[in-house]
Amino acid sequence: MRTEVRRSPPREIWSFFSGAMGLDLGLEAAGLHPTLVNDVDPHCCDTIRRNRPDLQLIDRSIADLTAEALHRLHRTGGREVYMMVGGPPCQSFSPGGKRTSLADPRGNLIYEYLRLIREVLPRYFVLENVANLTTAALRHRPIAERPGKHWSLKRYDTEWENGDGSTPPLAEDEKSGSAIRQILRDVAELGYHVSFGVLDAADYGAPQHRLRFMMLGSRESPAPMYPNPTHGFGLHRHRTVRDAIHHLRHDPGAGSQYTAPVRSMFALVPEGGCWRDLPADLQREALGGAWDAGGGKTGFYRRLSWDAPSPTITTAANRKGSAMCHPTANRPVSVRECAALQGFPDDWFFSGSMSAQYRQIGNAVPVPLAKAVAEAFNAQRPKRAPNLDYRIMLDAAVARLRASARNKRADQPTLFP
Repeated sequence: MRTEVRRSPPREIWSFFSGAMGLDLGLEAAGLHPTLVNDVDPHCCDTIRRNRPDLQLIDRSIADLTAEALHRLHRTGGREVYMMVGGPPCQSFSPGGKRTSLADPRGNLIYEYLRLIREVLPRYFVLENVANLTTAALRHRPIAERPGKHWSLKRYDTEWENGDGSTPPLAEDEKSGSAIRQILRDVAELGYHVSFGVLDAADYGAPQHRLRFMMLGSRESPAPMYPNPTHGFGLHRHRTVRDAIHHLRHDPGAGSQYTAPVRSMFALVPEGGCWRDLPADLQREALGGAWDAGGGKTGFYRRLSWDAPSPTITTAANRKGSAMCHPTANRPVSVRECAALQGFPDDWFFSGSMSAQYRQIGNAVPVPLAKAVAEAFNAQRPKRAPNLDYRIMLDAAVARLRASARNKRADQPTLFP
């Protein structure tokens, strides 16, 4: 007599703000296969359908979703969701955005994600965002309206920075770090144990320096610690641009081009250089209005180096202010090259116009970093205190971010025994 073997249903792993699926590919590589994905952008949705046609896609805004609706649409019968992962749109906190912080509806999508975690109650969750979330303000005041008009909020950590008294001093919710402190208070109300930190994708095998904020949550047991680096000083060498795209140099595929004046400037920038390597009499002309702005402006007229990791992949490689120029050719890196630097497979399809493809790639989580984070949930780790002081983790995350801004290495301190 033949015995019928009943297979257990797969673990429910729900992905939100899935985009081009960089985070999801990392999960898959670690053996955690998403069973439901969500995005509202038409190009991202088409990218998901073309690459994973059998995966259920919910193409609605997360603000319109509830736990009840998702269980009904996915026909789970209400069984436990093993994991929720998501990276709410980050432009509100990005150094390249308008920095409207949580006053921006995109910033509020973080709270929609937290709301859904509260309703679904997954066993684990991952919240991913830009590293600048750790220093962003809860309420944004334009630079021109600040005392002293300093572009860096860190300057306002001291009582001295009150200007001449003609402008009101910054309130606590306008100061650096007020956004993440509020988010941490709200996360604590979920009742989850969490660990979080700022991680550099290059330290986990990506051929790109890209800092991301990663929070790992666990409902019933101490949260996994964010993963230890595998690449860098004393470990495997960092992967380089050469490792990722040298094989594409004769067939890079479609890509943007620079205008003739911008291309002529790039012809004067050496491999690994930027606007500072231009002749002195051309630097002001090259930067235009940005010449008088604050900050280091290192993204202007930036050319990649073959033998170092790429800087952070941007959503518009052809702009002179966020340039991603090929190491030797006077052109932006192509769509295929950008995808390779993010860790996407060579055959991964991106939907939409060229600008839409660049945008999807630039917004993605590097696949090797996502894989490392996912593997933290599979690793056997020593038990540790479930209520680690958030201040310790936050201080470490901010130190990591600011060290990177100074182009210095700052290892993640060991927070757990």
